[in-house]
Amino acid sequence: MSRILAPNRIESPPVVVRIESSALRRQLGLAAVMAVVMGDMLGSGIFFTPGTLAAVADAPFQVYFIWALCGLIVLCGALTLGELVSLLPRAGASYHIIREGFGPGWGFVKAWMESWVGAPGSIASIAIVFGELLSGLLGRGSPQLFGIGAVALFAAINLRGVRWGGRTQVALTTIKIAGLLALVFGSYFLAERVMPEAPAETSGGGLLAFLRFVGLGVAAVLFTYDGWTDVSHVAGEVSEPNRTLPRGLGLGVLGITVLYLVVNDAFLRVMPLDQMREEGASVGTRLAVATFGDVGGQVVSGLILISIFGALGGLVMTIPRLVYTASAEYEPLTRGRRGHGFFDALAYVSPRTKVPAAAILFCAVLATIAILFFGTFERLVAFIVVPLQLTNILMVASVFRLRKRAPASADHYLTPGYPFVPLTFILVMSLLLVNAIVFNPRDTLMGVALTALALPVYLWIRKGVAR
Repeated sequence: MSRILAPNRIESPPVVVRIESSALRRQLGLAAVMAVVMGDMLGSGIFFTPGTLAAVADAPFQVYFIWALCGLIVLCGALTLGELVSLLPRAGASYHIIREGFGPGWGFVKAWMESWVGAPGSIASIAIVFGELLSGLLGRGSPQLFGIGAVALFAAINLRGVRWGGRTQVALTTIKIAGLLALVFGSYFLAERVMPEAPAETSGGGLLAFLRFVGLGVAAVLFTYDGWTDVSHVAGEVSEPNRTLPRGLGLGVLGITVLYLVVNDAFLRVMPLDQMREEGASVGTRLAVATFGDVGGQVVSGLILISIFGALGGLVMTIPRLVYTASAEYEPLTRGRRGHGFFDALAYVSPRTKVPAAAILFCAVLATIAILFFGTFERLVAFIVVPLQLTNILMVASVFRLRKRAPASADHYLTPGYPFVPLTFILVMSLLLVNAIVFNPRDTLMGVALTALALPVYLWIRKGVAR
C-alpha cells in the first residue's frame, strides 16, 4: 500500500497522526452523492445570473457559450477531485488531499479556513438570501431570523443521522429540478416564442475584445456553479467510494450544466436579449409570468426559495464533516495542553446516530454569528471567495504529487485528459482570484487575514509535538 494511505503513519515533520474515520458509517449511495453535488450547486443563481450575463453578451449564442464554458471549467475540477477522493475516501477528504499533497501545514490551513471562514461564511451567505426571499414573500419578518431558523432546522435534521440528511437532499433536489423543468417545458408549449434577434453591432476589437467578453462572462456565471467540492466532506460516509464518488461528481456537474443550458434556452425563447438586459435579476419571474400568467411570479418565487433551501441543507450536511475530521486528527497532539478540550469536543461522534454532532453544532453557531455580523450576501461572498478558491486550487493541484505516489490498481479512477484538465481549472480560478482582490479588497482581505491566523496556531501545535 502507498505511503500516503497508511493509517497512523507519522509524516516528516511529525505533526499529524493519521486517524481513519471508522466511527462514521458508509451509507450514502450514488443518488445521494449526485443529490449533494447538484443540490449544493443549484441555488438561486440560475434565476438571477442570466440577466447579468445578458448585459455583456451581444448575441444568444454567446450566452450558451459562456454557460457551457463555465460548466467545462468546473467539470475539469470535478474530474480531478474524483481521482483524489477515490484515493482518499475519508470524511473531510479535501483536508486529507491537501495535507498529503503539500504537507501537514497546508492541511491545517485548509481545516482552519473551513472551520472559521468557509463553513460559517458559506452557510450564512445562503441562509441570509433564503431569509430575505422568505421575508419578502411573506411581507414581514426578519431576514436574519429566518436565515438563522433555517440553519437550526437543518442542523437538527442532520443530528438525527446521515441518512436523514441524505434523504432530505434527494427530496429537495428532486423538487428543485422538477420545478425548473416544469418552467422550461411551459416556455416551450405555453408561452409565445419571440423571433430570434439579429446580432448586435460590435466595434470589433478581435482577440482582445473576445477575451474581455469571456472574462466578464465567466466572472458573472462561474459562481452559479459553486458547491461541487462539498461532497468531498462526506467521502467517509459513501458506499463503494472508489466508484460512487467519481461517478457522482462527474454526473452531478454534467447534469447541472445541461440543466443550466436548457433553462437559458427557455429564457431566450420567451425574451430577446435586450429584454433580458432590462429585466436583470427579474428574468426568472418574467419567464414564469410569460409562461403561467400572473400566478407564475408566485410559482417562481417559491421555486427559488426551495432551491436556496436545498442548497443550504447540503452545506449544513457536508461542511461539518471536514471540521470533524481535522479535529479528530489534531486532538491527540494537543492532549494534556491548553486547547485540548476544544479539539476533543469537535471530534465527538454521537454513539447513537454516528454523526459528528459537535461539529454540526459548531458550524451552525458560527454561521449564526456570521449572519448577524455581516448582514448581507455580498459581504459574505467577498469574505469567503478568495480563501475558498485558493484551497480549491491547492486541492486540484495535489493530483500532480499524489498520482506519483498512488498504488497501481485496476479500480483506481484516473482523471481523463491529465494534466491539461487540472491545469485548466487552476489557471482560470487563479485569474478570478486576482480579480476579486482588486475589486473588493476590504471584506476579501478580512477573510484572508482570518485564514492567515492558521500559521501561528499550527506553529504552536508543531512546537508542542517537538517537545
